[in-house]
Amino acid sequence: MAEVKPAEAKATEASRLDANGLPVSWSIQLASLSSTANAQDLQRTLRSQGYNAYIRHVDGMNRVYVGPVIERAEANRLCDQLKRQHNLGGFVVRFQPERG
Repeated sequence: MAEVKPAEAKATEASRLDANGLPVSWSIQLASLSSTANAQDLQRTLRSQGYNAYIRHVDGMNRVYVGPVIERAEANRLCDQLKRQHNLGGFVVRFQPERG
């Protein structure tokens, strides 16, 4: 078994962090709705089914996301699952922490 040197381990660990030192993670954008009420309804429905759903307000639209997850492969699997089970055609995006 190959031994990982501390410098290599640190480089691997650092490559999983973004410019803010936060872990790189992924979300699925499911909808971009003009109606806040409709976005909140979708969020409630998804949360009631066990999904970590959240809304971000961007350029006057309410974007509904599920996530974040650390592995991109897990995000792809989750996206496929939402498409199959709920007919929601989303796409995988980099998770961005909300700015205060």
